[in-house]
Amino acid sequence: MVAPLPHDELARTARQMNLPGFGLEQQTLLHNAHVLVIGAGGLGCPVMQTLAATGVGEITVVDDDVVSLSNIHRQILFSAADVGRKKVEVAAERLRELQPGLTVHAVDDRLHEGNFLTHLEGIDLLIDGSDTFATKFLAADAAEISGTPLVWGSVLRYRGDVALWWSGPGAPEDGVGMRDLYPSQPDPDSVPDCATAGVLGVTTSVVGGLMATEAVKFLAGIGESTVGKLYMYDALTSSIQQFSVRRDPGRALVSELGSYSGACAVPDASDRGRDLIDALARGEAYPLDVREPHEKLLSDLPYPGAHLPMSQLDQARETIAALPQGDVVVYCAAGARSDRFVEEFAELAAQLGITLHSLPGGTNRWA
Repeated sequence: MVAPLPHDELARTARQMNLPGFGLEQQTLLHNAHVLVIGAGGLGCPVMQTLAATGVGEITVVDDDVVSLSNIHRQILFSAADVGRKKVEVAAERLRELQPGLTVHAVDDRLHEGNFLTHLEGIDLLIDGSDTFATKFLAADAAEISGTPLVWGSVLRYRGDVALWWSGPGAPEDGVGMRDLYPSQPDPDSVPDCATAGVLGVTTSVVGGLMATEAVKFLAGIGESTVGKLYMYDALTSSIQQFSVRRDPGRALVSELGSYSGACAVPDASDRGRDLIDALARGEAYPLDVREPHEKLLSDLPYPGAHLPMSQLDQARETIAALPQGDVVVYCAAGARSDRFVEEFAELAAQLGITLHSLPGGTNRWA
């Protein structure tokens, strides 16, 4: 049943309905739409803010994280006063302030193989604002199995990508899914580490705005809403490139959810980590920090040692040659970068009488 626009919503969106080709019919379509947003983060925040302001009537947001101070430069629904609070609770409050009649379902949970398809029941559009390949492949597969249209976005450093995918039951015959662009999930070591790649705060707002625009066009039936069109935004040149992704006729549609490994999983801080920390404390091992300079200023291990940011690996040979012989504990924030460093330079170090060890859990666990 199509619900009419309440009087307050008519007044709130009146100027939008003055647009050519966008009137009461389109605004009513938005008001009756139910959107599920994955993640109340750098992309999810501007997407939800825009959709609520534009007039989407029902938003479900799924996230199990809390607000941290490092979120606020790009997650624009939050303030410093919200640190420590559940993201979905704060997001719901802010969205209702924008549109008092909005129905918001704040789901403090993580989507996984066992619950995703259930969450898609009754959803008109899925919006993926997640930041891991594992979640993106899970979302794309769930969307294809259920035939749910998917607005997809990603950001990294100074650039971002946006696309509308729609394949599976009820999709156009030539519908395109994300797996037509990325057939398989990349190896974790082939993508930049989530904690270190960085992102310019305003880039998430631009990319989130593009995602919201695609969502509004699709839901309201206005403009060009092309399935499989990929937009690539570059903040440093203020440019957007467009590419058309076509359905791979040799690819079978996904019929069931599989297993999705996280590309940004934090290594377990095991007994091995405790042994390495104890060796540092006794002076039996020497520390090598491979984090970036600003990370070192925020927190550090209480043991003086060497520092070689991963962004300066051209100096690795000189730095390793200057290390004392014996055991060297390489550490970063969580363990992923130190693992890569040890893998790449263990042989060189061994030739110099040095044994490299990666610290599981990094400073997140031991600082």
